[in-house]
Amino acid sequence: AMIGMCEGLMYAHAAGLDLEKYLQAISKGAAGSFSLTVYGPRIIKGDLNPGFYVEHFVKDLGIAVGEAQRMKLGLPGLGLAHQLYLSLLACGDGRLGTQSLIRAIERLNSRKVC
Repeated sequence: AMIGMCEGLMYAHAAGLDLEKYLQAISKGAAGSFSLTVYGPRIIKGDLNPGFYVEHFVKDLGIAVGEAQRMKLGLPGLGLAHQLYLSLLACGDGRLGTQSLIRAIERLNSRKVC
């Protein structure tokens, strides 16, 4: 959910949309989610303060990746999330909140959303 939300914000920004109106439009109905409702507005405001630290999330994702490997499961979304959050650690963003994933998406696209 967090990856999709961050990518959607990047897309809306690149398309020149008003990000607050974009969030209002997509948060209703089937597209709505906790991440969209709570973290979307925080990202737009530049609030990357932690509710849950990236560094702890990376640890948890690592456990999940290890268990998936042990169970011989292919979970590419899990692997992608783990790698994106690891990139945040590598850039010194481990003490930010999980919504700071927007920074990884911004770095991939050489443009800032907020």
